[in-house]
Amino acid sequence: MTIGELAKLTGLAASRIRFYEARGLIRVRRRANGYRDYGPEAAMLLEIIGNAQSVGFSLEQIRELLPLHSETWQHDRLVAP
Repeated sequence: MTIGELAKLTGLAASRIRFYEARGLIRVRRRANGYRDYGPEAAMLLEIIGNAQSVGFSLEQIRELLPLHSETWQHDRLVAP
């Protein structure tokens, strides 16, 4: 999906999505025309990032816990007290 579609779906500004991308929190592919192409997992990751920030996690802490690929998800670490 495009950044505009993702922004509409999540309620986040496109600039906020680009900010998270620049910080390495979400991954994006580029289409042949240079447009960003976000996968279906991007909306879920943005929700997790927002929730984690709202309870006090720093972006660095969030980056350490988020997976680069879904098969490396550290779910237990993420939800541990």
